[in-house]
Amino acid sequence: MFSVRVVNDNQEGVSGIRVRLEFSGITRGMSDDAYTDDQGYAEFDGYDPGEVDVYVDGSNMGTYSYADGDSITITR
Repeated sequence: MFSVRVVNDNQEGVSGIRVRLEFSGITRGMSDDAYTDDQGYAEFDGYDPGEVDVYVDGSNMGTYSYADGDSITITR
């Protein structure tokens, strides 16, 4: 499982935020959306490792490395 945590300036999780992962490459050309829970986590599972673009409520937050067991935190 890959987790994206969205926090505010006080490092508190923010719920109800749409997180979108866009996977690039010929064999990975897909995307997936999830909403953050009450602790600020959105979880994704079942994709091959590689680069992924992360969007939070439609804003591109950058490119990250996707792998099962990894987690990133984004301040919104």
